[in-house]
Amino acid sequence: MKAFDIEMLFLAFVIAWLSGLFLVPLVRKVAIRLGIVDRPNRRKIHTSPTPRVGGLAIFLASILGALPFLDNERKVLGIMIAGTIIFVTGLLDDILDLKPNIKLAGQIIAVTFLFFFQVRIDFITDFLAGQGIIILGFFSYPITILWVVGLTNTINLIDGVDGLAGGIVFIALATLLAVRLIAPQTQDPLLIKNVLIIASAMMGSLAAFLKYNVFPAKIFMGDAGAYFLGFMVASLSIAGAAKGSIILPLVVPIIALGLPLLDVVFAILRRFVNRVSIFQADKEHLHHRMLKMGFSQAETTRFFWMVSVCFGLLAILSSGLTHKGAGVIVTIAFIGMIFASAVFFLRRYHEKRKE
Repeated sequence: MKAFDIEMLFLAFVIAWLSGLFLVPLVRKVAIRLGIVDRPNRRKIHTSPTPRVGGLAIFLASILGALPFLDNERKVLGIMIAGTIIFVTGLLDDILDLKPNIKLAGQIIAVTFLFFFQVRIDFITDFLAGQGIIILGFFSYPITILWVVGLTNTINLIDGVDGLAGGIVFIALATLLAVRLIAPQTQDPLLIKNVLIIASAMMGSLAAFLKYNVFPAKIFMGDAGAYFLGFMVASLSIAGAAKGSIILPLVVPIIALGLPLLDVVFAILRRFVNRVSIFQADKEHLHHRMLKMGFSQAETTRFFWMVSVCFGLLAILSSGLTHKGAGVIVTIAFIGMIFASAVFFLRRYHEKRKE
């Protein structure tokens, strides 16, 4: 990208960050005054009522950071409209506690708007032949719905420990940003620039939000925040997929979000084996298991952030880096982070066993 494009990304991040620093405390105060709080219960691990509409601040800060730099482009307009619909769906759920079928309907309506603006998974790499692509035709619609709705709910499911979901999404967005900056540009440059500006603005809003969301959290992102973040990551990854790529267009976000996706897969398998509804909530997610082992919320979040960085670096390596120097640096960082994650876990684990 050109130098002025990089400057736009930086400014989008900073404006969203500053906006978030102002909006998060404001939203928190209003939520407390209106009684829009998440109250403790048997399934939840927080011990005091906590405002749960932090997603409103994330959404507004992201918009304020991105809008000044976005160009008029059809797909990005569709993503912004659909993202607003999914945000409103989550916000209504935070306030009114919507039924699951209504929430799913809102998610599908949002994906329908993506279709109207030509944002869908049109192709996948022919990984059997090792080259070329397979045009999906009609199947692009159900596959896109599965990807977007699945990722939207995945982020919501991992939002169970202070700072966990926000940090993982921040790392995933940073990964997508790095891949698009490093990898050769074979896609519409205007579209890619807009995608990266939105990603940068979302990172800025998350950086501000996490200041108030890490343990002990003063505010939760709620369904509004989780839905918006998951939906936007899914949509931006589709819009930013390079046509003619030799890899599966979604392989980078799949790897970057490997931890929450694995957690969801394990949850579905666990509930299937136990013959309970896959939608039935439990306290057997990976972060719950870490807590049962004696790790604190802060330690659990820190460890999963480190693991997510490992997945992010692996995603960058899988994107087909053409610059050997960059490949060496990322490889060293990947190995180093794996080592650091293992040391952190084992050291804390042995400390817990001694207590």
